Amino acid sequence: MTEQQGQERRRHNRSPMKLNVRFLLHDGSEHSGVVTNVSVGGMCVKTSARPAAGSIIIAYVQDLGRLEGLVSRSERDGFAVRLTLSALRRDKLQEKLGQGYKQPGIEGRQHERESLAGVTRVQRADGREINARVIDLSLGGVSLAATEWPPLGEQVMVGKMRGRVVRHHPQGFAIEFSEIPPSRGSLAEQLVTSERSAA
Repeated sequence: MTEQQGQERRRHNRSPMKLNVRFLLHDGSEHSGVVTNVSVGGMCVKTSARPAAGSIIIAYVQDLGRLEGLVSRSERDGFAVRLTLSALRRDKLQEKLGQGYKQPGIEGRQHERESLAGVTRVQRADGREINARVIDLSLGGVSLAATEWPPLGEQVMVGKMRGRVVRHHPQGFAIEFSEIPPSRGSLAEQLVTSERSAA
């Protein structure tokens, strides 16, 4: 173990656990495994997959939600990840690790979602626009129905809100906002362009 890795482990106490995880690699392939310990600084994944050091990992961890990072080293039965989280995501993870886990399936709903009738425009990273219909939204993000799905991780503008694509679903995709608006009222004004502008 390098001195830097040792310092990282000392800064963030890792909690031993056994949580199912699905993760995506840079080539788009999906794999599964078990998270054996985690902190806001990193986690260890037990799996048969062997991504190269420095590979980007997008993981969906049971009870913890979506975590991102870079492979820091390979181990005999898996690999270690150095998490690269925004300040908001680090705070959310720290809160979950500190308060214990909720039942699977209800985590990640820190912001109550509600349905909203309307359509919006999503500006992709290359400047092209996608017309999309809002399925539901919260202060943290929005789920959209659309015929075109930007890839996971792409930075987009949805209405006047900046965010990135974090999930695909049968109807379209979900976006996590980069900043949380002060209220749902201000969010709706910035998000929904018109209820009649057709996709």
